[in-house]
Parts: sequence; structure tokens; C-alpha cells
Amino acid sequence: MPQKPSFKGNKQSLPSKPCKSCGRDMTWRKAWAKNWDQVLYCSDACRKNKAATPP
Repeated sequence: MPQKPSFKGNKQSLPSKPCKSCGRDMTWRKAWAKNWDQVLYCSDACRKNKAATPP
């Protein structure tokens, strides 16, 4: 029996916040569910470039 997808809703209603490095909007992901408050960067590239951007 195939598994059903766990998310069956409107993705536009998910929370989002800007990336601290590039400013792009990051939408909530299931992988970030336990630590959404600590997620600051949208990608590894932005995390590596965090020193290049002003606070």
C-alpha cells in the first residue's frame, strides 16, 4: 500500500521569514520543525557567507 503524503494543505499558509544573509524569504520545512526559531540562513552558501554581510 503506497504511503500518503504527510502534507495536504495550502503551502502559502506556511510560516516564512527572511534569510539573515541574502534576505530571500524562507518557507517553513518539515526538517526545520524542531528548530524553526534557530534557522537563520536559507542555504549552506548563505551560511558560509555570513561573515561577508553586515549585521
